[in-house]
Amino acid sequence: WRIKEARSRAPKEKISPAIQDDYRHDANGLPQSLPGGQPSLAPRHRKSQSETSPDCQTNRRLGLFTEGHYADFNLSSALDRGRLDDEKHVRMTVWSAPGMDKPTFAEGVSALRSDSVRTYRKGDRLGPSWTNHWVHVVLSIPDNFRKSGEPVIFEFDPGCEGLIYNMDGHPLHAITGGANSRKDGAPGTAEDRRIDHIVPREAVTAGRYEIYIEVSVNGLFGVGINGFRHQRPDMNMSFKLALADLVLARSEARALQIDFKVLTQLARAEEGERWAVSRRALRAANEVMNAFRRSKGDEVTGELDLVVSRCREIARSVLGDIGRDASSKPSRNALIWGIGHCQQKVARSWSSQVDLIARYPKHHFGASSAQQYAWLEQLYPSLFAAVKEQIHAGRFHPIGGAWLEHDCVLPSGESLCRHYLYGQRYFEEKFGMRCREAWLPDTFGYASQLPQILRLAGIEYFFTQKLSWNNISVFPYSTFNWIGLDGSQVLSHMTPVDSYNSQADVDELVKGTTKHKNLEVTDQALLLFGNGDGGGGSTSLMLEKIDRLQSAAVLNAEIPPVTVAKASDFFDEVREKTDGGSTLPSWRGELYFELHRGTYTSQANIKKGNRKMETTLRDAEYFATLASLHDRTFQYPWGELGDIWRDALLNQFHDVLPGTSIKMVVDDALEIYGQRLPQAEKLLQTALSSLLPVSKAMNGFTPGSTDTVILVDPLRLARQQIIEIGAHVADAVDTLRQTLPGDRVLALAETNEAGIGTLVRRQDVSSPSATTSGDKHILTNTHFQLTIEGGRVTSLIDLGLQRELILEGPRAKSGGLMLYEDLPLAYDAWDAEIYHLDCATTIKFDSVEVTANGPLRASLTGRARFGDSEVSVTFSLDAVYGDVGLQQRSWLRVDVHADWHETHKFLKFALPVDIHAPNATFGTQYGLIERPTHRNTKPDQAKFEVCAHMIADLSEAGYGIALSSAHKYGYSVEGNTMQLSMLRSATAPDPEQDRGEHDFSFAIMPHVGRMLESGVYGDALRFTTDVYVRTAPAEHLGNLGKTSISVTGPQSKGILVDNVKRGEDDQKLHTRSMILRMFESQGGRGTGTLRISGLRPVSMSWVNILEEDMTDEPEVSWELNEGVIEVDLQFRGFELKTLRIVVE
Repeated sequence: WRIKEARSRAPKEKISPAIQDDYRHDANGLPQSLPGGQPSLAPRHRKSQSETSPDCQTNRRLGLFTEGHYADFNLSSALDRGRLDDEKHVRMTVWSAPGMDKPTFAEGVSALRSDSVRTYRKGDRLGPSWTNHWVHVVLSIPDNFRKSGEPVIFEFDPGCEGLIYNMDGHPLHAITGGANSRKDGAPGTAEDRRIDHIVPREAVTAGRYEIYIEVSVNGLFGVGINGFRHQRPDMNMSFKLALADLVLARSEARALQIDFKVLTQLARAEEGERWAVSRRALRAANEVMNAFRRSKGDEVTGELDLVVSRCREIARSVLGDIGRDASSKPSRNALIWGIGHCQQKVARSWSSQVDLIARYPKHHFGASSAQQYAWLEQLYPSLFAAVKEQIHAGRFHPIGGAWLEHDCVLPSGESLCRHYLYGQRYFEEKFGMRCREAWLPDTFGYASQLPQILRLAGIEYFFTQKLSWNNISVFPYSTFNWIGLDGSQVLSHMTPVDSYNSQADVDELVKGTTKHKNLEVTDQALLLFGNGDGGGGSTSLMLEKIDRLQSAAVLNAEIPPVTVAKASDFFDEVREKTDGGSTLPSWRGELYFELHRGTYTSQANIKKGNRKMETTLRDAEYFATLASLHDRTFQYPWGELGDIWRDALLNQFHDVLPGTSIKMVVDDALEIYGQRLPQAEKLLQTALSSLLPVSKAMNGFTPGSTDTVILVDPLRLARQQIIEIGAHVADAVDTLRQTLPGDRVLALAETNEAGIGTLVRRQDVSSPSATTSGDKHILTNTHFQLTIEGGRVTSLIDLGLQRELILEGPRAKSGGLMLYEDLPLAYDAWDAEIYHLDCATTIKFDSVEVTANGPLRASLTGRARFGDSEVSVTFSLDAVYGDVGLQQRSWLRVDVHADWHETHKFLKFALPVDIHAPNATFGTQYGLIERPTHRNTKPDQAKFEVCAHMIADLSEAGYGIALSSAHKYGYSVEGNTMQLSMLRSATAPDPEQDRGEHDFSFAIMPHVGRMLESGVYGDALRFTTDVYVRTAPAEHLGNLGKTSISVTGPQSKGILVDNVKRGEDDQKLHTRSMILRMFESQGGRGTGTLRISGLRPVSMSWVNILEEDMTDEPEVSWELNEGVIEVDLQFRGFELKTLRIVVE
């Protein structure tokens, strides 16, 4: 009755409405978490007889020994020998930095010596959100503290985060104030509070100690409204100083507190009644409670210490002889704060781990992301030196090999290569080591070419746990071989503990074995304990628990043995015990993540900026490579390109590019694009000016009468295409043209297979037309006829075949805009749930008008107003050359301008087509992937929204239709309905997500034949890749014409040269080399000849993406034939190869 009454009087926890459904309630009405955050439908039940048994009463009594309303009598009363907080012993002053400035240590200390400081006392508040404050602490240590051999601790709880420095400016460790946070959605289950700073023994002896503390006004997981990390930030938060106490600890009592915690976990283990150690732990815990008695004056007489000692002996009967073994926890960071705050996070987390390494001789810590090490090196050099020392000592472990924990599905293939090129080279340069395991615990899905990229970066192993979040089907394996599109494979592990935030609790160890899906082959599992998501990593409490569990496992066979090891050691042992992985199951293709599907669309401007950055860097490197090899005065900009690339990779962090960061981060990312894109474009134009020294870029310059327009295609594609040029260029050039609104001019362009061409005037051009009659609007060219009627696309006819392509399909009767209700269960910007498909509104155009009518382009523009938004969609068909046959088709261009101001809506374009196939084909990095158009099984049903690069195609025998877009990544093909996702409007964590104006384009590409034989992949490349326009005297190609790169041969159509750059080590080795990254794009064997003119080669070799010779590849077969390099090429399907050519 007393316990029940006490619980009923306790105030119920307030739960944000946004997360109420993530909890169920126990028999007493208290909230309980359900795994995966899913609501429970289980009814409440009456108490069974077992719940009123003596053992059950003891179990309920456990919670009253270390906390609760008996604090004056239970173990809580014995934890300290003394506690002081008066100003005689604790003196503090504080200086608050203006705005959201982040002063350096020197600036903070200087300000603390100025007149702008104030006294800082318990109860004072600091704010508002994201501000920084510097505190000077002076501790006077009394004689009785000094004479005791016990630890002296400064307990400092500002309610928020902080970083303690010594007087020389070296970061010591972090402070995490406030209550313990949530672990994986469950309240109060993470043990991430850290408020204790152990005063060094020499300072205790001296009787005086000084430190500085940088206090940052944000919670451990940002400043989300209502304290929920995934909500928008509350910009007016402040935090109260709850503790600033000088404490003399009773260390044995504090150790008993941890003993009892582990006994309690064992007693309450899920196995419970069937687990002998659980019964023994419950009995021992009961005996500890019975033995612990307080008496008057027991602290003075020493009786309390004897009581504590007896209690610890009882605990040892289950836990064994407890030493001070430590543990390993790889950590990660997350961006629910700005980049500057993320840099502070790194210093706080890693200084804390260095501190724990010093206190726990066997502690190990792993941290990914070369970017974080680089920040530390730049901003906290003394801490970087300390980390480096522990790396060399084998205690601090760089893991992952990547520049950071990147998104896997949205970056280009070259971007993924650069993550590992820059990451591995950084670790090699700074620490003399490389990583052997990929470390992506929280990334939202895993591209099917990642195994090949990892192996080419020297990485053998792969770790994640994210697929445990799948919300429709269950991934079948824990340890397995992951095989990529080309057949490359990595040994992979997904911890059965299903968390990267484990607290080293008993139930997690048990779950690591009982939930392991491959116990028939291996019973080993990784336990990632520590607080991730910027939570600071491992804590001393976790290390103490691991210590006890290791000891207890010796006495109790039921407890899984715990081995302290770095991640690569774990994988090495698994590989050895599974005969090189041969006895493990295999998974082929993508690891599709059945959650967070909204990330393919959220934050459209970041995705647009990322793709523009990727293509600009690709083109700048290509032209700069050619310029540097032909012009001795041209300096290849390694440093500038590397800096720009690293900032582009920073924005590919798995919460930035997917669009799941707070507005502050979004602003940071867009600012990076705003700064870096002009720099990259300048490098590109400088290289073109070197290649064409008498040419000029078409940025307002009017050509002379003898000048001609030169077109340069960075992908070296042969084109016959309508392109947009400036009016001032068209006025000076004799070419067929068409003027569009906004001073835009269209002209006919032709380029050869070297990617060089000009504007042309042709006589055999068949012009398109646009007509309107009442509510019927028709757009026609030689190939196609589009009809808009009743505000929808009702017909699209292939005129060459007289084939109607529009047919009512699932969720769409006609083509056009669709607006969906978008109310995810939990993660707003992250998720698009399957039920949103049942909440659609068909958007009809309010008006349609002819906006262009030949001779080169005809257009119909439909405008729709709905809610607070307005969207205009312009459909265009271009002129067709008279000699173009069925295999060379024009495409339907769609340009969208959206003034978007909706909330919790999802805008898509739907196209139901008369094509029927069980699978659709989608572009991915360095390849193609098929996904089902049906929903037969749960995994099929889960793929209602998928990610694609550049192209999504639905083909049947003889015919198909593709959608192509440069920077829209969300697609859906259900039955015969194709959909392209355009815009979302989540409100958390950024309440302004995507509000405003957007311009983007996509193409509808009907084609004869299936996708691979139709040539539509090349058309998609042409549509998504612009040519560069310059003018120069007629026939003058300068150095540009000296080098051409092409792949020839009847079986070479699928081999693409994706990237051309200079070698990373050319400066260091004083060499001149060209790096060519190629891949087979169609999934079949590819053979051909790479032809390069204008260079004099010295040597050639196949290299990995780290640009090291590959010992398992045959020598390059090549010859120089009449000044042209000819290299024999042989590719397996979707194979990625990198060729290094050293030239004179």
